[in-house]
This record gives sequence, structure tokens and C-alpha cells, in this order.
Amino acid sequence: MITTAKSRPPARKATQARGRARRVELLEAARAMLGTQNLHQIGMIAVAETAGIPASSAYHFFPEIGDLWKELARTLAAAQAELDQRIPHSEEWETVVERSLECHQRAFNADRAARQLMLGPHTPPEIKHAGCKENFRFGTALWQAMRRQFLLPGLADSRELFFKALLIADVFFSLSVAEQDRVSDEALAEAKLATIAYLRAYLPTRLARIEEGGEIPPVPATEAWGALSPAEQG
Repeated sequence: MITTAKSRPPARKATQARGRARRVELLEAARAMLGTQNLHQIGMIAVAETAGIPASSAYHFFPEIGDLWKELARTLAAAQAELDQRIPHSEEWETVVERSLECHQRAFNADRAARQLMLGPHTPPEIKHAGCKENFRFGTALWQAMRRQFLLPGLADSRELFFKALLIADVFFSLSVAEQDRVSDEALAEAKLATIAYLRAYLPTRLARIEEGGEIPPVPATEAWGALSPAEQG
């Protein structure tokens, strides 16, 4: 059968679509397996079998099991970071921080895969980095949430500042997961205290509020490099 030039693009698109679907199936299988097994117990062949995909195809998409874990960490972290964009307007900036940490506690406690990949005591640092630190992912999300609600002072209008603040919370969350395999209410309370105490060194007690739907100031010049595209945020 002769294949014309016009028929090739649809075929190529179909192949690409199948490839994307298989990647998703592998990620979903790996996530499900982390719900009952520990990271070091899972290999690529087992993930491929769970997903119903040939091992050769799995290795095509993820040459190493670590590549799959990093991609899954990015996927879960991006979805969790989106929670900060739903934080309702508050009178005080501290409340926004507290609600953000509460959202993340609930998200981590509802997903053992996320706990293992981003907070697990035996998770390789490059996997944690892929989830939490690439593009200052969580710090950027909280910074954006704060900028929608308050006028931030110049020195504090920086996603790096909020990234560092959340690294403090990460310590308490990680210790709790190492001890209890969950983020406890006690760890959440400690994380709130420490994170807000750090931010108070840069933020005044009262910040001018931006009414819901009001105009948000432009990104400061020092952060112009950091206006993330949707692809970069993912």
C-alpha cells in the first residue's frame, strides 16, 4: 500500500498520542505501587508489568527507574503547587501561609507516593529536587498566592524568599514522615511557627491588601527572569 504525504501526519500524531498515553500509564502504575511498597522495592520491570506495557517500551520512555521517579515527583508536585492558587482571600498574610501549609499537609497525607518522593527519608536527593526545588516550584506558588492578595515590599517580593521559607516547613514535614509516615498536626504547627517567624524578618505585620479581582502589580525587575510559563511550572 502506498502511503501518501498527506496521510503521514495523522499517523505520526497517533503514535505520539500512544506514546503520551503509555507514559501516563507508567506514571499511574508507579504511583499506585508506591501506595503499598517502598521506593527501593520497585523496579522498572515491575512497573511495566503493572501498567501492562512491554518492558522495552518502558525503558524507551524512562531509561532508568530514577527517571520515572523524577517525572512522577514533578507531576505530583505541580498538581500540589496548584493548591496555593485556590487559597481564599485573607485579612492577614500569615493566614495565607497557614492555609498553604494546611493544604500541603492534607495533600501529603492523602498520597503516600507524594510523601515518599518528596519527604521520604531514603529518597535520593535528585528525586526530591525534581519535585520540590526545580523552578522554586512550591515557593513560586506561595509567592504568586501572596502577590494576588497583598502588596509585597520590594525586598520580599521574591519567590526565592518564599522558597526558603518552605524549606523550613519541609524539615518538620520530613521528620514527621520519617517517624510516622504522615505529616502530623504537631509537625504542621511547628512548621507554621518556624515558617512565619522567618517571613516576619522580611514582611511587616500589616500589608496593604489587594481586593479580590483587583489589579496585581507587575513582577518586579529582579524577578523578571522568573515569570514562569505553564510548561516551566509543570
